[in-house]
Amino acid sequence: MAMNTPMEIRKLQAMRGWTWIKQGWQLILRNPLMSFSMALIGALALPLAMLIPLLGPLLAVLLLPILLAGYMRACRALEEEEEAELAHLFAGFGQRTAGLVSLGAFLMLGLMLISALMAYLGGDAFIKLLETMQSTEDPQVLMDALMGMDKDLSTALLTGFALMLLLIAGWQYAPILVFFSGITPLVALRASFTGTLRNVIPYTLYSFIMQLLALGLGIIPFGLGMIVLLPLGLTSLYVSYRNIFPWLDAQDTSSAAPEATPPDTRDAP
Repeated sequence: MAMNTPMEIRKLQAMRGWTWIKQGWQLILRNPLMSFSMALIGALALPLAMLIPLLGPLLAVLLLPILLAGYMRACRALEEEEEAELAHLFAGFGQRTAGLVSLGAFLMLGLMLISALMAYLGGDAFIKLLETMQSTEDPQVLMDALMGMDKDLSTALLTGFALMLLLIAGWQYAPILVFFSGITPLVALRASFTGTLRNVIPYTLYSFIMQLLALGLGIIPFGLGMIVLLPLGLTSLYVSYRNIFPWLDAQDTSSAAPEATPPDTRDAP
């Protein structure tokens, strides 16, 4: 169903970045086993899809927005104090699948264009850097390659980094917006981009705290810290979506959360 409600995209205060993490953790605590399990299953599904000959990378990129939407559906169940089920992770296969797949295609196209531009700007030095990254796992070798890069390679990397940030800003909320509201992918991309840029200050704080958590959890052997970091990143994304785009739930009556349900992920700014 298309959205007829006027679009409201909130601009939040800086400390909301911490609130996203705190309330994301509160959602996890409502069902830790399911929260962690679904995040791991979703994370493993993507590299497994990559193993499929020829079509693997394409399938992985197209699968990403579907699994993201499914995890957000599980977050909605946790928010409403419903029972979160593994079936929620695959809800995107049965609801607004075409819109989600088109967002995967948009992401793939964006990544391809950014990579092509970086290769054009960086020339042979960029190709050599990619070969070095593929052939070694020694961080010192990579650091030496980066320290010795020329002006063209520096321009390519900085340009690619900037464009990747813009792509993420325009894409990160789009699958959630399409899934819960039924708005078109193009409208969702514009709303995601606007919502992210409008809240760049809380995002800066949010990113800083998440990086500190990543450093702290990174010392846990065998990458086990990711078991905590990955679901926290997903649940905090859901909380930020609920804060920034409150207008969606007014028309999404089939899945709107009750106003008094804690944690209140729709707090006023």
